[in-house]
Order: sequence, then structure tokens, then C-alpha cells
Amino acid sequence: MINSSISIKEFLDVLASKEPTPGGGAASALVGAIGTALMSMVANLTVGKQKYKESEPLMKELLEEAARLQKDLIKLMEEDTEAFNKVTAAFKMPKNNEEEKAKRKEKVQEALKGAVEAPYGIMEKAVKALHLHEKSLGHTNASTISDTGVGALCLKTALCGAWLNVKINLGNIDDDDFVQKYNEKAQQLLNEGVTLADAVYEAVLESL
Repeated sequence: MINSSISIKEFLDVLASKEPTPGGGAASALVGAIGTALMSMVANLTVGKQKYKESEPLMKELLEEAARLQKDLIKLMEEDTEAFNKVTAAFKMPKNNEEEKAKRKEKVQEALKGAVEAPYGIMEKAVKALHLHEKSLGHTNASTISDTGVGALCLKTALCGAWLNVKINLGNIDDDDFVQKYNEKAQQLLNEGVTLADAVYEAVLESL
């Protein structure tokens, strides 16, 4: 069972194994949490510096939000793993007669929707964290600017990785309204987040 209390080595060992979970969705959430933690690091290395005293209120605000988002992303790492385990369990249900087949199909569809909602949640949090990095530009300790760039890249990876997991599960869902809704919403998040991440990265490059 994947949870936030295991070590990095334990997580990577399970990720590298033939076990189906954790997979790309959980990895995306973890990378997103790392990108968010880098926001906190940059803010913490700015607070308390006389040179950046005017930035302190903003940094403290960003720290609070980053802490919440980091916690949310770790939770989503666990939820994504649980969601996929439910899909696997549903596919293993018996299908010896029409009643069993119908029940199995219902549970598979239900589980697949959960497997969409978890990575979609990762996308939402990644975009919110990217907005924090954007807000921080020009207000942080200059020696941490490369960390801002790395944070933005991590969050872009989390966003795009979660999008892939949304897409692959949507492809097996029969509910057209659900598919259209999440396709549109996720595509909007993807476009917004990629634009943000690229803008932050370019701003970092220009400052080096």
C-alpha cells in the first residue's frame, strides 16, 4: 500500500517493480509535490532577509498556500493508486452470466471515473502551484531563482503526466457527457498550466 510515510527508496522500488501500482499518476503527483516544495524552499530562503523585507508578506502568503497544495498532492498520490486498484479489482469480477457481466461492467465504469478524477485533481493542484511560482517572480532571494525554474518544470511534468492518465481512462468510459466534461476541463488546465510553466521557465532563464 502506497502512502506518504514510506521512504523515497521504498516508493521507487515499488514503482520500478512489476506491480501495476503505483504508476504514472502517483509519480506525477509526487513530482508535483516536489515542485510545490521548491516554492516553499524559495519563500523560506527569502523570508527574514533584510534585502527582501518588502516581499515578506507575499512570501508568507505563498508559503501557506504551497503547504496546503503539497499536502493535497501527496494525498492525491495515494488516491490515484487506490483508484487504479479499484479498476483492477473491477476487471477481475466474474462474468459467467449476463447478470455478472452487467454488474462487472457497472463497477468497471464506476472505477474508471474515479481513475479520471484523481489525476484531474493532480492537474488542478499543479496549475495552482504554478501560479504561486509566477507570483513569486521578482520577489524572491535572487540566489534561489534556479530553484523556481526547477519547481516550474516539475509542476509541468506533473500536469502533463496527469493529463495522460486522464486521457487513457476517459478512452474506456461509456458515459459521453462525463468524457466530454473532463476532456474539456482537463484540456483547459493543460493549456493554462503549460503556458504558465513555460513563462516561468523563460523568466528564470532570462535572469541567469
